[in-house]
Amino acid sequence: MNRRTVLMLVVALVGCVSPSRADHLPTNILARGKPETKLAGISLTERNKLADVIKLYGRPTKVKTWKSDNPDVSTSYDYYWIRASLHLHVLVERLPRKIPNWEYVSFIAVDSGTSRKIGRTGKGLRIGDYLRDLKRIYGHRLKIRDIPKLRIHDVMIQWHSEEYSLVATLDRRNKITGLGLSAPE
Repeated sequence: MNRRTVLMLVVALVGCVSPSRADHLPTNILARGKPETKLAGISLTERNKLADVIKLYGRPTKVKTWKSDNPDVSTSYDYYWIRASLHLHVLVERLPRKIPNWEYVSFIAVDSGTSRKIGRTGKGLRIGDYLRDLKRIYGHRLKIRDIPKLRIHDVMIQWHSEEYSLVATLDRRNKITGLGLSAPE
């Protein structure tokens, strides 16, 4: 697998894992303070809709749908924008049969093809920054994963008050090459 495929797989796994204790960080390393809720100018709130993202970035390049036959389980829509200086993935959840107009942006990811101006969090962490910058902005309560065999080197921050999760993919020099932000489950 190439680096880009591995990155997208890791980001997808972090954003779409099934609810279990395994995807929650231990209490002693949960970040304190107000959680990060914004990436690439997009907020993870129920007020933010796909139409808001389209206003920012235009129509998506690609869409994948994961339909549920159960009216109580959301249908997921993966939207991708792949353009010069923009590699964006947004996951939107909908309950079309139960609550027709409800939608929720639950995951946002940007990777190394995204400009630093776009690829930034609400608190100012950018693609191209380093692990030390992440620690300066968000603190030292985080989980670093390093699995060389799978070419995984990343850091996860999850907040105590609400379990928003920020994952920063790192290169060998601890430079941030991708960011993923997921909403609480």
